[in-house]
Amino acid sequence: MSQGLGVAVCIVTHNSAADLPGCLEAVARLEHRPLEVVVIDCASSDGSLEAARVAAPQGLPFQAAGLAENAGFAGGMNAALALAHSPFILTLNADARPAPDYVTRLLGRAEAAGMKVGAVTGRLVRPAAPDGSRRLDACGMRLTRNWRHLDRGSGEVDRGQWSVPEKVFGATGAASLFRRAALDDAAIDGEAFDPRFHSFREDAELCFRLRERGWEVLYEPAAVAEHRRWNLPERRSAMPAMVNYHSLKNRYLLRLYHQTGGNLLRTLVPTLVRDLMALGYALLRERSSLAAYAWIWRHRGEVLRRRRAIQARRTLPGRDLDRWFFCESEPLEPSPPSPLPSPREGGRGGEGLSVALIGSRGIPGRYGGYETLMEELAVRLVERGFEVTVYCRSHSTPRGMTSYRGARLVVLPTLRTKYLDTPVHTFLSCLHAAREPFDAALVVNSANAVFVPLLRVGGPPVALHVDGIEKRRAKWGPVGRAVYALSERLACVLPDLLVTDAEVIRRHYLDRYGAESVPIVYGVDPRPPRDTGVLERLGIQSRRFFLYVSRFEPENNPHRVAEAYRCVGGDLPLVMVGGAPYAGRFIAGFTEGADPRILFPGPIYGEGYRELLAHALAYIHATEVGGTHPALVEAMGYGNCVVVNDTPENREVAGEAGLYFRAAEPGTLAERLEEVRQDPARAAGLGREMAARAARLYSWERVADQYARLFERLAGRASLLKP
Repeated sequence: MSQGLGVAVCIVTHNSAADLPGCLEAVARLEHRPLEVVVIDCASSDGSLEAARVAAPQGLPFQAAGLAENAGFAGGMNAALALAHSPFILTLNADARPAPDYVTRLLGRAEAAGMKVGAVTGRLVRPAAPDGSRRLDACGMRLTRNWRHLDRGSGEVDRGQWSVPEKVFGATGAASLFRRAALDDAAIDGEAFDPRFHSFREDAELCFRLRERGWEVLYEPAAVAEHRRWNLPERRSAMPAMVNYHSLKNRYLLRLYHQTGGNLLRTLVPTLVRDLMALGYALLRERSSLAAYAWIWRHRGEVLRRRRAIQARRTLPGRDLDRWFFCESEPLEPSPPSPLPSPREGGRGGEGLSVALIGSRGIPGRYGGYETLMEELAVRLVERGFEVTVYCRSHSTPRGMTSYRGARLVVLPTLRTKYLDTPVHTFLSCLHAAREPFDAALVVNSANAVFVPLLRVGGPPVALHVDGIEKRRAKWGPVGRAVYALSERLACVLPDLLVTDAEVIRRHYLDRYGAESVPIVYGVDPRPPRDTGVLERLGIQSRRFFLYVSRFEPENNPHRVAEAYRCVGGDLPLVMVGGAPYAGRFIAGFTEGADPRILFPGPIYGEGYRELLAHALAYIHATEVGGTHPALVEAMGYGNCVVVNDTPENREVAGEAGLYFRAAEPGTLAERLEEVRQDPARAAGLGREMAARAARLYSWERVADQYARLFERLAGRASLLKP
């Protein structure tokens, strides 16, 4: 479908004669047509312009021109755009080598996204090391709170991570596809790139303007290009003084153009710290860069005029852009919003009950078990005639979504820190919900028990869902464990009903506190997944890999799984899917130097996650705290042989057909995996038993029926809850 859309490959060179033949050879191999090539040379002294003409791809429209002075990447690219005629532009560094299908895949992603796409970037990798390993160069661009713009994955060993198409803040100019209409729309005084930047950060500045005009930037992992990058932060001391000068100057230009009152307050402290460090470094180690401060002062009038021109053309509210300082990426999958009246507006149908779901990150489910529960439950309650409102966190919900598959979404802010994210959002959600005429509410997470009275005073009756004994989780310090111990007691007295998700957890609350609860387990809907290409991107084959899925936290034992796999024979990969927002040091401890057969693709959701479940040889479940674990139930539903940490909760879920090990003894896991590897036929038979057990005990339809009766009971519609 993308064939017929013209693409201009625009290359800016400066003393790049050694790189140009290989770059243009890669361009000639690009599958897409029609294609034109434009090379602009910035006053090279090594014969780059002549090298470009000699290596010009045969059979393609080709233009090469030289500039009288070195105008940098920004000035050179503006000159290239003036010569190009195509509706799409591939910006390409001379040291980049796109794969033959690179443009085809980028165009396909832009067309399939169904949104206002201004740019698409691919998965850039560095040249292979002598041992055959590769490191990533860029998987889209992200912002930080101190106004750094970083290439995602830069320098990481390529283990198949960053494998999901996403929205990202920006695209590197080294090898990205831009829509010409977007460049023209974002241009100031007819210039897409700001020539004041010369080199470095000009691509980030352009992406700010694209986003301020409402254009999206996407990342497509299936599009791969090799990029031999020299200018890296860790090599700063070895780079030419002029390069470092422009890098420092452009740091301030970027902020002067795009900083607003809103993001100034939210980023002030980390940005000020970074500025002081940069000034100190320039004074002590890099005095040649001090000229950057003088340039900013001399050109302040010109810079401020350009800022006014940029700000005057903004069409996107500041808060919609500012989220990128706190959000690395956003999913592409959510369904578009559909109109839905609020509970106050009436329009009841079916059962006519209006219910609120509170305490998770929200839907669509993109993080963990609570989010999946909310999504699966909300959709099925809507089908049963309920009016459903789900409270969502602003950093987890795609911008502009107000409804999802019939459920109304209320998106509220929070403080995105390890300890305050959940309580702050739940507090605000309960205040909001208490003013709405809901018939019933479900609050999840025992830590939220303290907020239940906000709902009960003048609000709806409340059920509180607890999914484990949180105070035992290793990730919580003494204060966190104390809070959860108190919450556990409050959970027994504050809500109208207590919901537990496993018999082991029900017995815990009954034996320790004398508190009765309603047991409702987790569910699975093992529908056949769409082919998302995740197996191809990870380089794995159906039924030829082990799968582990969890948040990378100590009580889920990812470090012990990685340790155990060193003792497993054969060449089968282990795909460890997951991550954790506040556990960087812990994760680095077992991912750095891990067995090369282990792949760490990061979190994978939706169809890609289901595709992995449907094709794994066996699933490893190493969690030691909690009740009915969602990932275990889902693996069972998809017919996986499950290799399970031997705890009462896990035995309750997996039953007799599970293969059990002891997480504290990694050798027992290695033994179980070796059994599976050597007898895949037996593993397939155990997987069939798992699928039958899941269909019998863990159906989402059955779970939704139980919650429907629970809400009827809360609302006074039923006197008896039938489990």
